Amino acid sequence: MFSALLLARDEQGEPLSDHEVRDELVTLLLAGHETTATGLAWTFDLLLHSPGVMERAREGDDDYLDAVVKESLRIRPVIPGVGRVVRGEPFRLNGYLIPPGVELNPSIRMIHRRGDLYPDPASFRPERFLAPDAPDTYTWVPFGGGTRRCLGASFALMEMRIVLRRVLQRTTLRAASPSLDKVQFRGITLAPRDGVQVVQERAPLSLPSPPVSPDR
Repeated sequence: MFSALLLARDEQGEPLSDHEVRDELVTLLLAGHETTATGLAWTFDLLLHSPGVMERAREGDDDYLDAVVKESLRIRPVIPGVGRVVRGEPFRLNGYLIPPGVELNPSIRMIHRRGDLYPDPASFRPERFLAPDAPDTYTWVPFGGGTRRCLGASFALMEMRIVLRRVLQRTTLRAASPSLDKVQFRGITLAPRDGVQVVQERAPLSLPSPPVSPDR
């Protein structure tokens, strides 16, 4: 990735400045690694306190594991809100006319807790995302929305699903605490206060690595 940034050229054939390269690397680190790791921590916390969901997740079905990840990010979004600045012309919002230059900050946490969008919103129910009327990109926004939606959203979801499946295949975990971890605001993320402590009940199994396509 670092090499790609150094080799990148804009429309005029100019390379990125050192400052731009630095900014891209910081964004990659914070948005692409810390957030995914934090999302996985919340996913395991919710799973280990939901025996029924855990039992089904162990079956390894991709669609259900995706639903588990999405429901975890709904209940415990890693980023609490998203900011957008009105550009060009005034923006109409619920009877108000917002002038250009004003920043709007929709609350991801509040959207995900609306009872009209998510019946029994405090419950951990991955089945919501398997229903015909599953939440869409306007009601499920852990990666933001619109044209500025996080470019790494699909990769992060795939990464979380793969890690989740692999851990559930290899070992058995149980929560060290009878209650869910508390939320702590850490910089720009909402992280588990105590790091989601778990107990490993058996040593991990050795599993064969997935096959690599010959054309790679």
